[in-house]
Amino acid sequence: MNHQPENRRPGENDDAGQAGPRAPLVVVTGFMGTGKTATGQALAAMLGLRFTDTDRLIEAREGRTIEQIFAEGGEQRFRALEEQVCAELAGSADRAACEGLVVATGGGTLLSAVNHAAFSRPGVFIVLLEASVETIVERVSRVGTRPLLPGGGKDPGGQDLRQRVESLLEERRPHYHRIALRCDTTSITPQRAALEIAAQLCLPVRELTIRFGSPRGDEISHIEIGRGLLSRLAERLAAHGLNKRRTFLLIPANVRIHYLEQIASTLDAAAIPWTEIEVRDGDAHKNLDQAARIIDTLAGHGATRDSLILAAGGGVTGDLAGFVASIYMRGVPLIHLPTTLLAQVDASVGGKAGVNHERAKNLIGSFHQPRLVLSDPCTLRTLPREEIAGGMAEVVKTALIGSPELFALLEKELAGDSASATLRSPAFLERCVAACATVKANIVERDPTERNERRLLNLGHTVGHALEAIGSYHRLTHGQAVSIGLVAALKIAVRRGLADAELTARTVGVLDRCGLPTSPPTCDTRELLDAMRLDKKKRAGRLVFILPREPGAMQIVDDVTDEEILTAIGGAP
Repeated sequence: MNHQPENRRPGENDDAGQAGPRAPLVVVTGFMGTGKTATGQALAAMLGLRFTDTDRLIEAREGRTIEQIFAEGGEQRFRALEEQVCAELAGSADRAACEGLVVATGGGTLLSAVNHAAFSRPGVFIVLLEASVETIVERVSRVGTRPLLPGGGKDPGGQDLRQRVESLLEERRPHYHRIALRCDTTSITPQRAALEIAAQLCLPVRELTIRFGSPRGDEISHIEIGRGLLSRLAERLAAHGLNKRRTFLLIPANVRIHYLEQIASTLDAAAIPWTEIEVRDGDAHKNLDQAARIIDTLAGHGATRDSLILAAGGGVTGDLAGFVASIYMRGVPLIHLPTTLLAQVDASVGGKAGVNHERAKNLIGSFHQPRLVLSDPCTLRTLPREEIAGGMAEVVKTALIGSPELFALLEKELAGDSASATLRSPAFLERCVAACATVKANIVERDPTERNERRLLNLGHTVGHALEAIGSYHRLTHGQAVSIGLVAALKIAVRRGLADAELTARTVGVLDRCGLPTSPPTCDTRELLDAMRLDKKKRAGRLVFILPREPGAMQIVDDVTDEEILTAIGGAP
């Protein structure tokens, strides 16, 4: 039978073929010595945006330092150059191809009504950095020169320097007062300032919902996708009525290094009590032993049915957390904070949870819908290339299942020599995450417990899971195994006359450009077939295969022979 996506609810269209929401422009301003450049750079890195500095742009164009421009042309000349740069930067945000930008300005830039007006438009966020007079005097007296200060600002704290700082601050106060978003940098690092700013920014968010039945009646799983969401965790918990609960954060060591401070800062600022539980990452550790250890820890800390489990990490952490949340006290609320592409496009959406058995992947599991999924594409910036590649296997799978537009986007954006750069682009990855989550959310809502249509999401997984199992979850990553499984399914479809051989070639081309394998390593084919016979997708003793016909059209069959499978993977019948 054929399956194609039904009409979606308003606001949940697959926009893979479109540019998506406009990338943000964040303007970081404030008095000299408040840390605009360092904070702006930290914020840009955190949000996956480019960074620029108006003073540096002016110097590069003029071939002179700011001090030289002031000396030769006076402040009036400098301000004219500043207005030109600001107009261009503000205009760049209107271009669809803009990846987003953090701009650090000079301390007097937004005193100009022209500059303030240029940046006062939808999608532009102006942030004022502040600091105490004592801090400003200390900082400017030891770093660089300042044309508007006595002695260039190098006077080590002299009274004339302090008086000039106070005078300039008073003069600029009315202009600074009109800026709503603020951060005091007196006693915090630029990284901490960036965290505080990110928590205040309401950047564009895509929202999806999955409605499902439960013992408590009809419920909704909310999915939110957007830059900076991790820094807004407490805010989003409050929006969904989940901020008053004792919280347990499940997080692996490799994620803890990058994101614990960000998560902790938002929970602590909202006075949400939380306890950290370390997860051993990797499919080899996704087992009953680790699930039991996590349950022991929860019980030891007095977790109740009203507690909240946060899962921060990839698919392994999400699956473990979901499984534990489904069985601890017969079910506690679950929040996913996916930090890998694989988790954002697939594992965190839909409520499947489980652990592996030595004989088969995900043999022990349950369905437990998360109350909320916060997918922040900025967390993908710290992933190694192979992790991005693994996630792209699920992106290609989802495109084949339900989004011809996404498949076309992948072919277009990953063409030529720019594929590697594109795969690191936050804007591209955000579009992939949104498109995949939309396809999966629609399918899951129609078939939450995999009775019929949801089986389509297993495209490539019958062979893929078997390859993982016979390699003891060490030889191939999940994404690599799924990539090989996709090609095997396509070859079977072509051999049966369901798909054109060109579709296989096109798919192999995309997978290759993602850095994924398309043929299996040498393996014991009999062992592989035995592993497939333990597949959960069997119905009435028959192995179920999903076969593509074209992007957006699948066929479910249950009569694939061993000979067809072995031919597809290049093994001897």
